[in-house]
Amino acid sequence: MPVELLTGAAAQQKDNLCGPFWAARLLRDAGIETWDGEELGQDLVALRAGTLLPEPDDGSVPPGAESLTGYRFELPRAAPAASGTAAGALAGAIEAASEGTLRCIPLRGAWNAERVAGLVDGVRGARLLANVRTGALWGSRPPLESLLAELRGKRTDGPPADWDVGHFCELELLVRGSGGSLVLVHDSYPSFGWAGRHLQPPRAVAAALQRGDGREGGVLAVAQREAVETVETLADRLELELGIWDNGTMG
Repeated sequence: MPVELLTGAAAQQKDNLCGPFWAARLLRDAGIETWDGEELGQDLVALRAGTLLPEPDDGSVPPGAESLTGYRFELPRAAPAASGTAAGALAGAIEAASEGTLRCIPLRGAWNAERVAGLVDGVRGARLLANVRTGALWGSRPPLESLLAELRGKRTDGPPADWDVGHFCELELLVRGSGGSLVLVHDSYPSFGWAGRHLQPPRAVAAALQRGDGREGGVLAVAQREAVETVETLADRLELELGIWDNGTMG
C-alpha cells in the first residue's frame, strides 16, 4: 500500500496519530523517506513508537474534520485515558528513524507567555513539536479585531477552543506587533484556521502546555546535531528544564 503524502494543505493526520504524523512530517522534511527499508509514514512511526489507540473510541476527530482510520498496521489499544503516544517514545522514534542525524531536546517547566514567546522567537536550527491540551487554546478562527488588539498589546478574550484533547502540533513562528505578539501554530487538521495554521496568544499556548488536567505538556525541539547546544543554551536562559514529561500515555 503506498504511503500517504505528508505535505501540502490537504494532508491530515489519521485518528489518534497526531504525534506520529508530525514525526513523519519532520523526518520527511529532513529528507528521510525510509526506516529500516520500509517507506516512512505516520503509521510506521506509530507502530515503532508504541502508539495506543483508544478502546472504545468515543470520538477522536474535531468538528469539521473527516475521520481517517485506514491504518497500515494493527496498532495496540488501551482505555481512552491511557491511549496516545508517549512523548519519550516519540522522541526515540524520531532519533532512531533518522539514525541520529536528528536529535530531540525535550523541554518542560513552568510555562508562561514570556517563556513561550522567547522559545518560539529565539530558537534556531530546530522545529518545535508541542504536546498540549487543546482546550486551553483559542478557537482557530478568532475575529481579526481580537488578533489586532493582541498585537497592539491589549489583552482580549478569544473564541472557545475547537475541541479539548491532548494533542501534538508545531509552533512555527512568533508574529510581533507594536505591543504584543502571537504564535503561529500549525495543526495536523487542515480544517482548523487557515489550512491548519492559526494564531494564538503566547499565554494561551503556555496554558495549553501547562494543561491543567493532571497531566504534563512540553515541547520537543527537533534539531540537527550541530544545533543541539544552541537550543540547550536558549532553554537554560529561559529557565526551562531538559526532560521528558508524562502526558498520561502508557506507551
